[in-house]
Amino acid sequence: MEKKAKEIMSMIAAFLACFVPWVLAQDTVKISGRVSDFKNRPIAGAAVELKDSRFETVAQALTGADGGYSLTAKKGHYLALTAVKDYQTKSLEFWAWSIPAERDLEIHPRFDRLEVYAINAWQPQGGYPSFQIYFRPMSLTRVIKKITEAGGMENLGKIRHLDIAPELAEKDIVVSIDGQSVKVLKVSKVREAAGPEQDLIGYVIQTDLPAKRTAGEYSVISITLTDSETGEMGEGILFFKKTGAGSFL
Repeated sequence: MEKKAKEIMSMIAAFLACFVPWVLAQDTVKISGRVSDFKNRPIAGAAVELKDSRFETVAQALTGADGGYSLTAKKGHYLALTAVKDYQTKSLEFWAWSIPAERDLEIHPRFDRLEVYAINAWQPQGGYPSFQIYFRPMSLTRVIKKITEAGGMENLGKIRHLDIAPELAEKDIVVSIDGQSVKVLKVSKVREAAGPEQDLIGYVIQTDLPAKRTAGEYSVISITLTDSETGEMGEGILFFKKTGAGSFL
């Protein structure tokens, strides 16, 4: 009887050794891609981080010599994915927003000295069929200048109107939706409260809708900026959730 019990326990242990990793694997996804600059050169040693709704890092990876990275996370919806190297000395961050990590994803960050932060998008009800897209851009050249003028990073919070954004016109903004280029129709510069005593510069742009509808629950909106004064560039993306019959997408 004791021998039989041991055989059964061994069988159960062997089963669990195979089954548990399989179950755990069903609950995770892989996010991978290639990090590069705007000349398509790979960036080795860049930090790629997945952020939850509290801006806490839940998964991270460093890029290899070819710029490639891969990280594993639990299935779910995440606030953002970032990528950067030499932050605030040579470059600013790439941001991808609203990450639908329910299945394996590929995200290919590109970054330079502009940051495209806090991207949001919506389709306005009524009026011309279009997208309204909000983002807050930041220029490393302007950040460094403001830090110098303020007498140190710790004093930036004392500046009432903290303008660290590039001056952007339609020609400086490239937008694509699911790989389809869309025309930028209007560019509006706005002030955003950064606290009770400070504001920053943001932009609201209006774009055409893409020519073709796409399948799937999400569309990828990509924004690439060029500062015509400094030559700095930046890019960010948003996974835009489609909203059913009323949505063009």
